[in-house]
Amino acid sequence: MKTTAGFDLVPKLSCTSPEDQKSWNTFISQIRTQYPSNPNVQFKENYILFKHFEAEEHHPMLPYIGHKFLRFSSSINPNPGDNSILNSDFLSVLHTVCGIAKNIFGKKFRWWRDDLKEDGEGFYGWQEVWESWASYDMPNDPTPSPPPNINPLASPLFKVQTIPSKGRGLIATVNIPTGTRILTESPLFTIPSPPIPSLETSISKTLKPLSKEKQSAYHSLHNNYQSPSSTSKIKTPPLSGIFKTNAIPCGYNSSIAGIYLTICLINHSCIPNTYHNWNENLEQETIHAIRPINAGEEITISYISESMSNPRRKRLQECFGFDCQCQLCTSDPKQLESNDERRQRILELNESIMSNVTASYSTTTIDSTPIDCLKDCRRLIGLLGQEYDGSAVNFEGGAYYDAFRVCIRQGDQARAKVMVGRAYEMRVLCEGEDSESSRDLKRLVMNPTVHKMYGLSMKWRSEVEDVPEGLEGEEFEKWLWREG
Repeated sequence: MKTTAGFDLVPKLSCTSPEDQKSWNTFISQIRTQYPSNPNVQFKENYILFKHFEAEEHHPMLPYIGHKFLRFSSSINPNPGDNSILNSDFLSVLHTVCGIAKNIFGKKFRWWRDDLKEDGEGFYGWQEVWESWASYDMPNDPTPSPPPNINPLASPLFKVQTIPSKGRGLIATVNIPTGTRILTESPLFTIPSPPIPSLETSISKTLKPLSKEKQSAYHSLHNNYQSPSSTSKIKTPPLSGIFKTNAIPCGYNSSIAGIYLTICLINHSCIPNTYHNWNENLEQETIHAIRPINAGEEITISYISESMSNPRRKRLQECFGFDCQCQLCTSDPKQLESNDERRQRILELNESIMSNVTASYSTTTIDSTPIDCLKDCRRLIGLLGQEYDGSAVNFEGGAYYDAFRVCIRQGDQARAKVMVGRAYEMRVLCEGEDSESSRDLKRLVMNPTVHKMYGLSMKWRSEVEDVPEGLEGEEFEKWLWREG
């Protein structure tokens, strides 16, 4: 059964207030940054159209003129077993748009959902809302142009600032909700893994045709290999040193790496608040908030994969020339020891899960231990939440995907759909809807049985429609994880 949910701005924005229109322009710019190339988010002449439901009588819209806006809403299906991927898509969009609006408009923001008494009803009557929607295309206001593509260095979400003992970095200028695409950036250039002796020549030839401004920007990036604290005993030429310090692979295990004039300014944290990912469809690197980031807070990523404190700090010193002073690394010794113990347990659980799931492709190992594997997945998600302080959506999504594979291996479509739905939502938060990984998961949400593990065993056979109705909270989780 469908319901309707959304938000109103109360009171509505004033047509005579420059401050209101400025806030609205910031809101629209952030939406544009969040959805630069999503086919379901269409930038029309006078408004943004969110076309996530093909059969909807009304598609959610945001006008470019703020005082015309009253409501952003759509019908949704709250049933976790709903078979519509578009419903899942719009819930993700609704979460993101509402988060951005709440941060910008504060007390004006009023969330509602018509089937929940605690959320109340929309402030405006539907006749008034329909009239406001109809006005989006009316020519009684000067026709505004859609906001231009955001230049990362001039983003309304952050500013570049010198940070004591760190050099330049990115500072949030507004509150940024989880899942916000903070920026996308094309590489200044890429180098396809040349032998070290030819790296300097390759970079020199690549830089030569670029503008003086871009060449200067490249030379201004940090070079750990000319730093007084560098532990490298091999003399590295300057262009190569900058590249080796700053280059980011263009995708997981890619043999091609790129330089980014803005992203390369983002500093490291062992508990980062953003996730960086190469988007193959955009051919750009993306940065997404993986937890809420407050205005004035530094935007950070993780430079390395090492987990334990000693090898982690040693690697950062060797490769990047600094002693990490993040919140985790500067905690007291007992706390650091506790973190290491938890991270060791996370590594062990990950290894156990991967061993079971991987073995299940060609053997019957998982047939005797699927319940244990599910328990490990749930324990892992719990530990990740504790260790990363709510900023582990990328890791948690992987754990839900492993739980999906356990369930679909046993023919349990109902639980598999819920698991992969959660994995998809988390992947969207840290990579966006347009990443290849998100699209792969989306196909599985639409039909879990297309996964190659389906049918290898049918011990837990169920249909997608078998998700129980009426279960909430921990009761639903007990059903989902087969506990009790």
